[in-house]
Amino acid sequence: MKTMEASDLPPIDLPALGKMLGDDAALVQMILEKFRAEIQSDIEALAELAAGNDLEPIRALTHRLKGTCSNAQAMPLSNIAKLLQTAMAAGDMSKAQDLISALHSERQSLEQYLSDEGF
Repeated sequence: MKTMEASDLPPIDLPALGKMLGDDAALVQMILEKFRAEIQSDIEALAELAAGNDLEPIRALTHRLKGTCSNAQAMPLSNIAKLLQTAMAAGDMSKAQDLISALHSERQSLEQYLSDEGF
């Protein structure tokens, strides 16, 4: 039996999100719309903050992003945000650009996946 690698997982667990929201399709749609707008804004803000080399605002925003993604069942994004939060807490600004780029790429994958799934 093959074990699923992280890269084999979808960018968001729609069945789990649906179940969490009582299988209310309209509520899932509304939550996804808000979630998509929020993560796009947060990732853009992270890129701007990284230019300033101030770790604490990046860490704080990344902490929020991690929780938002986890609550929405978008674990690949949440996991990348956790790595960025950990790097900022450790004072390691050298990883910021690569991890923010990874967040951007994963968000694009999420957008494509949701589009393919009819959202």
